[in-house]
Amino acid sequence: MLQVLKRAPNLKSIVIKYRNDVVRLLELLFDNCVSIKRLEIKWCKLEDNTMCVLDKIVAFYPELEELKLVGCDELTPTVGSTISQLRKLRRLNLSHNTDLSRYSIKIIVENCTRLEELCLQRIDKMYDEDVKHVISNIGAQLTTLKLDGIKLTDNSFCYLHHCTRLQVLDMTYCIQMTDKGLLEGIGALQELRSLSLRGAWNFTAQALSTFLHRPAMASIIYLNLYICITLDDYGLEGIALRCVHLKTLTLGWCNKVTDAGIMKVICNCKKLQILELEGVERITGTGYLDLVPTHLPLLKRLYLRSCEHIPQELLLKLVAAMPQLEVINHRGRIVSLLKENFRYWISWKCRSLYHYSIGN
Repeated sequence: MLQVLKRAPNLKSIVIKYRNDVVRLLELLFDNCVSIKRLEIKWCKLEDNTMCVLDKIVAFYPELEELKLVGCDELTPTVGSTISQLRKLRRLNLSHNTDLSRYSIKIIVENCTRLEELCLQRIDKMYDEDVKHVISNIGAQLTTLKLDGIKLTDNSFCYLHHCTRLQVLDMTYCIQMTDKGLLEGIGALQELRSLSLRGAWNFTAQALSTFLHRPAMASIIYLNLYICITLDDYGLEGIALRCVHLKTLTLGWCNKVTDAGIMKVICNCKKLQILELEGVERITGTGYLDLVPTHLPLLKRLYLRSCEHIPQELLLKLVAAMPQLEVINHRGRIVSLLKENFRYWISWKCRSLYHYSIGN
């Protein structure tokens, strides 16, 4: 590693994942690479000198524009004071740091006034007042916001309408969001390209359908409605009619959805590359899986785990027509013609041996 870093004095970006020697690697980085603008440290053990490491990062790289410290549970309550010194920071990800304090979030958004992307998922201490403070300080310039919504209410969600430039919104388990938060808050956002509302089940089917039929949905490329259990076929009609540029659609465990709704999506969302339908128990694949090769030629992945009413024969036929497509069946296994042919050959051999033994 030392030899590599010595040969890259002008290195601008580095990602460090799943390492126990991250402190030593950073020391090598400090000694050899002085122009780092983007630093990612994910799921690494920072040992007992976390603040010392962060102090050095700030000292050596005051011009840092992107910092990701994901899954570093050793972060102390004073981490905000250190990170807030990075006044040119534009992108910050502190997700999966359960001990991150509310004060740290407050002081960061007050001082890092150039922030455009902020990710704070899986944070234990995140409440409505904190979200409002974030939006009051940097909401007007945010293009990406990812939050853990489990403790948030409509007071937070309605406040999102101030984030007029927002293009990516990811809310994890926003179980307290109602029709008001969905329509008055998120519904007011006109520039969204990516929207994730995982685990949002507290609004009505009518409100969700109204939301999905908005003209602004035409800009959506990525849509994740995992466990949005009120979604029905009328809501899917909105997706099919509005989301003409959609590339990824996740509808896991949306059990009100039927074959009729999926048919509309397949017939209209021509640019789909990933379609995830895990646990959509009522679908059978009848009438529309045969249309996938002609209607969804760009599809790369079809995820059907726990969709037990879709026959394996339909999936084999689909894979034969689209060899590049990865299909996951109801058991969570990749559908493979090679494996199926091998099983057929083994079965034939076993039958042949059985008849041979009987004949002799």
